Amino acid sequence: MLRGSRTTSHTTDHHRCPKLVNEMPLSVAVPALPSFRKQHLLVEFSRLRYAQLDGVFLSITPGDPSLWLGVIFVRKGPYAPAVLRFQISFPPTYPALPPLVTFSTDVFHPLLTPLTTYTYTTGSTDTDTVSATDEERLPPGGFSLRHGFPHWFGRSRKMSAPNSRDASGSALASPASTTPVPSDLNASSGTPNVPQPTQEVSIVRILEYIRSTFSEESILDSLPLEAAANPGAFHAWRAHRAPIVQAQQPTSPSPEPSTSEKSEGSSTLGRNRRPGEWNWEGVWEERVRKAVKASLSEPVLYGTSAGEDIIRFREADEEMQEKMKWHLETAAAAAAAAES
Repeated sequence: MLRGSRTTSHTTDHHRCPKLVNEMPLSVAVPALPSFRKQHLLVEFSRLRYAQLDGVFLSITPGDPSLWLGVIFVRKGPYAPAVLRFQISFPPTYPALPPLVTFSTDVFHPLLTPLTTYTYTTGSTDTDTVSATDEERLPPGGFSLRHGFPHWFGRSRKMSAPNSRDASGSALASPASTTPVPSDLNASSGTPNVPQPTQEVSIVRILEYIRSTFSEESILDSLPLEAAANPGAFHAWRAHRAPIVQAQQPTSPSPEPSTSEKSEGSSTLGRNRRPGEWNWEGVWEERVRKAVKASLSEPVLYGTSAGEDIIRFREADEEMQEKMKWHLETAAAAAAAAES
């Protein structure tokens, strides 16, 4: 297993360290993948050995280099100290098309679709009706890459891009077909973005971006609604950050609302309000607190809820932690000596 940091220590509420263990899955359905694509993914995976990805651990599925499984230990920021499981599925046309990143840990996050339902479309607005039959959607737990890598997406690619089931950000689906085609809006302007097929993005950059969305407030502050995979989490985060953002901005006298604006505001009580008009105060704090606590619970870390994941945890006391650290440092020193 390759990893972005040297040690696996991570303190939970129970003051025990989860030990990462590689275990083979019972069975894996290996999709048809050209040999040169397999080699490309293996090279990408080998580069992770030298990447500075503190808190990110990855393992490749034996026999299927197109499916990677990982864990993120959130060391700082608004989602610390959560432990998040995810997987990356690469389409046969990667890197021309983006990989599909899905989280099995249920987290209230603007870029993550809830695990219970489809809620996100590439044309999502406050007034849109979202359902499982929408033309463009992410699967439950899907992570939207649209904001971080807009060049991968564009509605103009619908007619020309090859089909792929593995596209984090959007999918084209109908009752007769579940083969998605990535599409997107420009994250900053909200207008269709012209794709740049020649621009290649390394998996290291993708992992750095994913990690930053859980640890850097500034990344979440910069998200537009059009890029949100969970509009509710987007509005809740904005409400949570509003006092801080307003304090950082220069103050200016606000104009008195007109009579028509006052009457319009009072009339909202008599009609259905848009999500942006709801009272989101305290929602983000409560939902994230519960999600972080659940990700650190014993059933999730050590119990059967981990399923048949390749990366699993075992409880470790301080003595075992020191032994693990010594073995890792010894292995790292031996590898460095062999390369020199």
